[in-house]
Amino acid sequence: MTDTLDDILNDDSLFEEFAPASKLFDTKRYQGTVRAADKIATRKRMTTGFDHYQTLFQSVQADIASGRRQIIPISEVEISQKSPIKKGNFYIDNGLMLYVNSIYHPETGEEVPESTNRKYKVHTVYQNGTENHIWLLSLVSSLYDTKRSGRLVTELVQEISLLGEERIDYHTTGYIYVVQYAGQDQRFLDMANLYKIGVATNLEKRLANTVNEATYLFAPVQLVQSFEIQNMNAKKVEAYLHHALADKRVELVTDSPTGKEVRVTEWFIVDLAEVEQLLNQMVVDVQKG
Repeated sequence: MTDTLDDILNDDSLFEEFAPASKLFDTKRYQGTVRAADKIATRKRMTTGFDHYQTLFQSVQADIASGRRQIIPISEVEISQKSPIKKGNFYIDNGLMLYVNSIYHPETGEEVPESTNRKYKVHTVYQNGTENHIWLLSLVSSLYDTKRSGRLVTELVQEISLLGEERIDYHTTGYIYVVQYAGQDQRFLDMANLYKIGVATNLEKRLANTVNEATYLFAPVQLVQSFEIQNMNAKKVEAYLHHALADKRVELVTDSPTGKEVRVTEWFIVDLAEVEQLLNQMVVDVQKG
């Protein structure tokens, strides 16, 4: 495969005839189981305590992927006394997600839950493991800088709009599936976290005859997890995953029913959580746009 991850994400055919939507795959249907030197001071890498924030970022990514949160351009948001910077808000600045950990007065240390007052500073934590203490006005200015493509991550939204707003139509284009070897070859049974990742428009039909297909090692398989892909080209999503997991791909060798040696390459040794995280990140990256 010659395409890079950026090539795949920027390929218009990823969306086929669909407009990009906020909910690109349905996580409910699992089976089985910035830098502007004149505005922002230099960020420092967090030496301790980032695990907590990393969990927050991963949770927000999952919310975005499932449609519980949305990413909207900051140009559509009026930061004002009615809609201030709030502790706990998530923003995207120059492609990097940040979390507003606290808002405080730099002299007294007094913390406030929200503000638009330029006398306050903001402790921001970034998805890349860095942190900063910047003036609130600097954060707002950076977000509104047109060159930095600032975005707001909305708070959790209800499944059904209470305002009666028109909802986006979602079109299922296929399923990304994760299966585990369930045959008799002890070599494969002994390989922990060995999974095949594929794409199908009909899961039941696709997995009905695995014992006769080389890609499944001529053996039965167990469906571990599946993701319904909506408003995106499902094959492009599969390509994205295969590319992102290239360093975890393994080449397996087995014998066909006729005794011919066959090499199979669509299997990976990977933690299932990483597959989900990659899909979540893909949706976030697409919406960062």
